[in-house]
Amino acid sequence: MRTSCYPREIGLAALWLGLGVVNALVWARAANLMELPNWHSDMVGGTAPAPNQYRPLTPWLAEGLWQGIPAIGIETAYVILRGLVTGLVLLCFDRYLRVWFARGAAAAGALCLGAVLPFTYLRVVQESDPINLLVFVLAYWALARNRDLLLLPLVVIGTLNRETTAMIPALYLLARSGTRPPLEVAWRTAALAAGWAAVYGGMLLGYGVRSYYCEPLTLGLNLSSWAPTMHVFLLFGAMWVLAAIAARRGPILLRRAMWLLPPYVILHYVVALVWEVRLFLPLAPVIIPLAWHVLFPEARLPAANDP
Repeated sequence: MRTSCYPREIGLAALWLGLGVVNALVWARAANLMELPNWHSDMVGGTAPAPNQYRPLTPWLAEGLWQGIPAIGIETAYVILRGLVTGLVLLCFDRYLRVWFARGAAAAGALCLGAVLPFTYLRVVQESDPINLLVFVLAYWALARNRDLLLLPLVVIGTLNRETTAMIPALYLLARSGTRPPLEVAWRTAALAAGWAAVYGGMLLGYGVRSYYCEPLTLGLNLSSWAPTMHVFLLFGAMWVLAAIAARRGPILLRRAMWLLPPYVILHYVVALVWEVRLFLPLAPVIIPLAWHVLFPEARLPAANDP
């Protein structure tokens, strides 16, 4: 009986990889690839401005791929890396959604994420997004499956790619408060925060404090018209509303994760350009399953309650 599932799973894996490749090709058409070699050279050479210089993981992976296959060129190395990581994101998101839903609804959720991703692609070169999304999908999956010990390596590796992983200790604290012994929750939260601080602090020491390539405070610009906020709403559309509706009766992990949404959004209105909606992709592991909780009640698994 179990063997009969293998062709289906292989087919789904091929689907996710194929969609990852398609997404990478769409990104290659949208991105300013002429700027990419200089950006990459600054990153691996340690001369890039803040905050990019403190996000070195993706450039070094692309550098390794390029050095391993010199004929492909650095632009192609980034396309290949994005395709592989995006395919892995969709595969893991499918598996993550199976914690809450039957296989068909889980696959539909992964397809939804795959459809959302091209909306986040811009000409600006910001290559940390695919791995950042992968880290958050894996973090939510680990929490949903009670694999809390996996969070520390995810924080350590993910912080080399983007500082947004500072949200994971707060997510763990919210998810486990009242469901685990207080001392255990406290020391694990502290360990996750210390892991983040050690990695990010080490990069600050190693690369030195850099000036930002853009204005660090952007609240006025984000509120100067309705357009930036419309971009944010369009990222998940009605799913924002559906997630809010489900926030009272969904699984406890997702309900508590929603508490992070207001401070996360407000912070990005203050220090980021919110029309770059790629910044809100780490919210997908919360928004999409909560929206599915409303849209596909018949597909909920009996055991998909509180982890």
